Amino acid sequence: MDSAALLNRVDELPRLPKAISELLDAVNDDNATVKSIATKVAHDPLISARVLRLANCAHYGRSREVGTIDEAVVRLGMQTLRTLVLASAVIGAVPKCEGIDLALFWGQTFEIALYSQEMAKRCGAMPEEAFTCGILHRIGDLLIAAVSPEDAAKIAEAVAQGKDKHEFERELLGYDSPDIGALLAKNWKFTTALVEGILYQDHPKDSDPFSKLAALLCLSYKVLDEWDTIEDDEKTSWLSQLATKKGLRMEMGGLRTKLTELRGSGFEIGRALA
Repeated sequence: MDSAALLNRVDELPRLPKAISELLDAVNDDNATVKSIATKVAHDPLISARVLRLANCAHYGRSREVGTIDEAVVRLGMQTLRTLVLASAVIGAVPKCEGIDLALFWGQTFEIALYSQEMAKRCGAMPEEAFTCGILHRIGDLLIAAVSPEDAAKIAEAVAQGKDKHEFERELLGYDSPDIGALLAKNWKFTTALVEGILYQDHPKDSDPFSKLAALLCLSYKVLDEWDTIEDDEKTSWLSQLATKKGLRMEMGGLRTKLTELRGSGFEIGRALA
């Protein structure tokens, strides 16, 4: 990676607005009450709208529709609310990009985040951190498109021609999308483990120490791309072998059923948020 080329773009990275930072601090406060969180969320109309849409979407929703932030906070629970406030903050902080279908982009992002979260429970990783890493892992793609749409178009064309995306990005820009995504996560003061997860998402075994978060991202993409091509009675064996290849020791009991149930949930969430 050309460090100088990457560092020259630091000032172009988006900053989290102060109000969003304060809201994230509030939802990450273990002593915060449901009422105090609901009040904070209600102060941001865009995040309020997203939280309500999410609380009512099929993945999180129930038979009765909720109409207030207080009800949404109770339905979602604190852990889910933390991750969704973060996701809303990230979506709001990154500018809209020409040529990118944001509903599809965030749908795929959430699909990967949900798979990573579920599999994290079975391999000793922190599920919420895995979800957050999933939410942030493709942010570099949006930043490249926002800063240089011409380069983003060249990258898309190269990928369509069968070229390796990150290799082409490095040739063109001096860095690739995980590099700039990891830099953004570091600037936003996320954990070192999360930054490393983004940075090594395509080659987890290169990380030292080994990054479970990166391996989970890599494995989640296999699930996204190939799950429906594998026979049902072979899915558990297929997934177990892949997990081992990625360096993960994973408990497989019930995982096939859970991943099958999750299929499509991320795309629904993406449509609700975008």
